[in-house]
Amino acid sequence: MRAFPFLLALILLAPQAQAAVTPIDKVAVVVDDSLILQSEIDKRIKDITFQFSQRKSPLPPDDVLRKQIIEQLILENLQLNLASRAGIRIDDAELNTAITEIARQNGTTLAVFQQKLDATPGSSYAEVREQIKRELMINKLRQRRMQDRIRITDQDVQNFLRSPTGQAELASEYRLGHIVINLPDEATPTAIAAAEEKIRKAQAELAAGKDFAQVAATWSNAETALQGGDLGWRKAAQLPTLFVEPAEKLKIGEVAGPLRTPGGLHLIKLLDKRGGEAMRVKQWQVEHILIKPTEILSSEDAKQKLADIRARIIKGKSFADEARIHSDDPGSARQGGSLGWVAAGDMVPEFDKIMRSIPEKQVSDVFQSSFGWHILEVTGSREQDVSEQYRANMARQALYGRKYDEELASWLRELRNDAFVEIRDASK
Repeated sequence: MRAFPFLLALILLAPQAQAAVTPIDKVAVVVDDSLILQSEIDKRIKDITFQFSQRKSPLPPDDVLRKQIIEQLILENLQLNLASRAGIRIDDAELNTAITEIARQNGTTLAVFQQKLDATPGSSYAEVREQIKRELMINKLRQRRMQDRIRITDQDVQNFLRSPTGQAELASEYRLGHIVINLPDEATPTAIAAAEEKIRKAQAELAAGKDFAQVAATWSNAETALQGGDLGWRKAAQLPTLFVEPAEKLKIGEVAGPLRTPGGLHLIKLLDKRGGEAMRVKQWQVEHILIKPTEILSSEDAKQKLADIRARIIKGKSFADEARIHSDDPGSARQGGSLGWVAAGDMVPEFDKIMRSIPEKQVSDVFQSSFGWHILEVTGSREQDVSEQYRANMARQALYGRKYDEELASWLRELRNDAFVEIRDASK
């Protein structure tokens, strides 16, 4: 899901701007069957003005800024209207999770975040919740529309994998832990001996089972020492030359060194590896039933319909038969609800979480994702070499990412062109 930087900026950077808002009950724009008030436009202008002032960036001329903001609000309203008609809903649990994550990213807790908002004149936690809820609805709508519009063929994937760009993007990546004992320029035998003694002590602690991060924080002279020596994910070409050959030979958890450079003595540990030719993952064999809300079937009714289906399965009805008759996922419905073998991360987060935690041969409770309401059953699990599938999936993700922004812009233009919009008063 895409983040919402504009909303974050408004919430976290512009409490003063919000405090100065004076609502004006005047219809400025009609968008299909919804309205944009003059107060909404004025508020957004104040928010943007404050945001630009914090960055010390010059604003565009007033008439240009107002026009841009009106167009922004028109598109937001069009998407929200469409999301509502498509049955997209955000429940309290999902909303609370999103707000908690925003608070965490800004170094605070949900409770403190709420108190700060409620203590700011002209602002309120309830208003912010509503803003985030709107943005989440728009993001869900965009996911659905882009999944319908972006088509990536098997030939596209193969062409990408054979291209220099694809080979570079899908090369093995290494996550290394690093400990270095520095050596001075033109190190004397005494200095070298002292460095060798320190590196041996670090090795001994690692051999005794001490945590690598703790050993790095104790002994390493690297800037990453207090981060446990973690160098992060890097492709081979991004590693120091001396590290490449040992990194390629290490198994996850193994340590290599000491490695000598003019600047010091090094130990490296392969913390993790991804990409390359070999990858084994856990997979789950899953079947599911999906019920989608529609214009005539509310979200609550869809949930209840699925709860009734689940109850019949618990009493002995066939999961496969119920899926064929009722599931709104046509691809799996034809297979009796079967999704085949699925790995972690293949499905949306809500589905993934249930799939990985539920015991086998047990029908899950009804749960919600961006697609609607689900139940699932795990019928088996295995470890599988999925190197080729992994590479193909990574290629699809890369190609999807390349097409997303262009296709989104095209869809928004179509949405705007097809809408009834009457701008009644774009002036103050």
